[in-house]
Amino acid sequence: MKRFDAIVMFASLWLLASMAIDVLTPRELTVYAIGAALAPATAISALLYWLGVPRIDFAVCFSALWMVTGMVLELISPVPLSPSAIVVTLLPILVVGTVINFQRWRRSFAPTVRGAKQAN
Repeated sequence: MKRFDAIVMFASLWLLASMAIDVLTPRELTVYAIGAALAPATAISALLYWLGVPRIDFAVCFSALWMVTGMVLELISPVPLSPSAIVVTLLPILVVGTVINFQRWRRSFAPTVRGAKQAN
């Protein structure tokens, strides 16, 4: 049942993202073009989710795919997108990078046990 759930979840997210981006972009960029630009990233994300990729790796891949999708939308748009589109495109990758670096920083202060092997 996990396969069917993942398909429905990612298809719903793809449709929702296409409609939300359609509202926020100029009229010249249609929902069909947006859906076609989002489809590869959604399919790759669904595959990674179904394969059980670890959470941090999935977040990094998802944010990179989101950034690539933002660049594709900028390329296919007949008119320039608003400057806030840059922020929306880069925000997920900045958040993921911040969380990873914060976790690494917190682990650097964790107490260690003497004589135990440390995992890298």
